[in-house]
Amino acid sequence: MKRINTALLQSLPGLAMDRVLMQPRLHRMLLPFGRELKPRRWVFVLGCYNSGTTLLASVLGQHPEIGGLRTEGVYLTDSLPYPEAYGWPRMWWQCLERVRLPIEGQEERARRIRRQWSIWYPRGIDNLLEKSVANAARMPFLNAYFQPAYFIYIIRNGYAAAAGIREKANLKRWGNPYADAGYPMQLCARQWLTTDELVQADSRKVRHFLPVYYEDLTARPAETLASVTTFLGLQPMPVQVVGRDWSVHGIKAPIRDMNAVNIARLSETDIDAVEAVAGKQLRRHGYQRPDASPVLAL
Repeated sequence: MKRINTALLQSLPGLAMDRVLMQPRLHRMLLPFGRELKPRRWVFVLGCYNSGTTLLASVLGQHPEIGGLRTEGVYLTDSLPYPEAYGWPRMWWQCLERVRLPIEGQEERARRIRRQWSIWYPRGIDNLLEKSVANAARMPFLNAYFQPAYFIYIIRNGYAAAAGIREKANLKRWGNPYADAGYPMQLCARQWLTTDELVQADSRKVRHFLPVYYEDLTARPAETLASVTTFLGLQPMPVQVVGRDWSVHGIKAPIRDMNAVNIARLSETDIDAVEAVAGKQLRRHGYQRPDASPVLAL
């Protein structure tokens, strides 16, 4: 089968391209042009929403031996469920039973996903990277059908992550019941908690798993990325990549810690809500209750 030329689609502006790619009909139409993928490694970046998954995946995607996709893989196939389709943007724990996926009898689903992704992955690259936040709910499925699977789990201060979820979730677009008032903070904290508990439990069932802290990545990027490339058995990241600017959620800047900025948006009531839901788990990772009005570190 002749390879399809995706240059026209790739040339669309970012937002327009994303809207086109989220149409399952497109991926059903493109399926015959796909091929079976057999990389040396599948590399899955996992984490809660607003925890640095986009930053980490963007940086790793610049490694000469790693190939990535232009957007989250859930939008490049018609066979992976994502929470927005059920009205829950940035909140997969509310529809966990739909996004998790079973393990048994999923060979055809996995084959279809690989063929649809193959249209968008660069050719000639041995290590294929994928970052879909909802994948944190389906490690066992990915580990069973995308071998060998390497999982990198980025963990961020849950107060900052919860604040980011509330700010960034586009609820009106998806008809969410909280569209007028915004997500309650306890729901955002529950997303962080559920992500961490599920990933930690599932990590015991996979062979290749590396936890990475957002705070280490932003404070010591070269050292932290070296631990990642060592885990993957690859050469270190090129020096010029580490120090460049990165565009994440519309902000272009060098790698830096944005926790103080996010936490500054939380009221005392917000912090109480996060504490009530996730305080015990936050403490396990060394995250202490913040002040309600920290000084912004812009």
